[in-house]
Amino acid sequence: MNESLLQVRGLKKYFPLRAGMFSGQRGQVKAVDGVGFDVLRGETFGLVGESGCGKSTVSRLILRLCNADEGEVIFEGDNLLKLPRAAMRRRRARMQMIFQDPFESLNPRMTIGEIIAAPLEIHKTFKGSEKEKRIRELLELVGLAPDYIRRYPHEFSGGQRQRIGIARAIALNPSLVICDEPVSALDVSIQAQILNLLSDIQEAFSLTYILISHDLSVVKHMSDRIGVMYLGKMVEIAGKDDLYTDAMHPYTQALLSAIPEFDTNKKKQRVMLKGDLPSPIDPPEGCRFCTRCLQAMPECATLEPRLVEYKKGHFVACHLYPDKAAGVRDAFMRVKS
Repeated sequence: MNESLLQVRGLKKYFPLRAGMFSGQRGQVKAVDGVGFDVLRGETFGLVGESGCGKSTVSRLILRLCNADEGEVIFEGDNLLKLPRAAMRRRRARMQMIFQDPFESLNPRMTIGEIIAAPLEIHKTFKGSEKEKRIRELLELVGLAPDYIRRYPHEFSGGQRQRIGIARAIALNPSLVICDEPVSALDVSIQAQILNLLSDIQEAFSLTYILISHDLSVVKHMSDRIGVMYLGKMVEIAGKDDLYTDAMHPYTQALLSAIPEFDTNKKKQRVMLKGDLPSPIDPPEGCRFCTRCLQAMPECATLEPRLVEYKKGHFVACHLYPDKAAGVRDAFMRVKS
């Protein structure tokens, strides 16, 4: 069994809410509230959920692009949230990100060569002719002509720009790459090409991916295991095949029922959720999904369910599946001592 490359434990991030510039705090947006999961070395871990559930915030907390309020992020044995700035800067060479919008993530005033060279210069890994040689190799690796090195981002299509972003992300030979909606801004005709490129690069360099998406078809195609988030909480984690054939949480079941079925001979019953998504400023006291759940019970409104391993490798946070054994542990809340 593969070892854990990344361990996230009890991760929290609350954003203060103010009425005006000079007003005091009047509330908090609970964007991420006690999230935990493991990512195994060499796998693709999918992170799904509707817009606003906190999945992109989780990725930024892992990379310390914003600071967490509580929790632990253990990467290759080190708690990233406690590393000094200089040590964290060195760690970032081992973990990179591919951003959602290729039009916003590339500086229009820099050439393609300068964009890809930026991480090489920051970490002082290549110099002079070796640096240019490395840039040309990366462009060729992602399917672009090496001669593009002196062109600017506006000269490229969206798919080509995303290839440039991928080249920048793998320039330092990282072990972990976070892909934040890497194809959602692209034409459908281009999405498969980029996904196949990511798969080829992962296989060639033994990369580990965290794939963030709301497109369940993309996640099914790319992922080995999947975590489902709802309103700042992790509600289910399972292997890809297990999740898609035997989803346990009512929210996951509703998400999967929305995937279009192209086989007209197959009948799929759509799960229609009731009500609106609660506010992350004032979420429900118990289970956060209880206000929309068709199977809600009285305890769901007052008692928050624990994320527990109900069967091997399948974790769920739902009162429909009570703990069967006294030894069932709270999953992913703290690092094992």
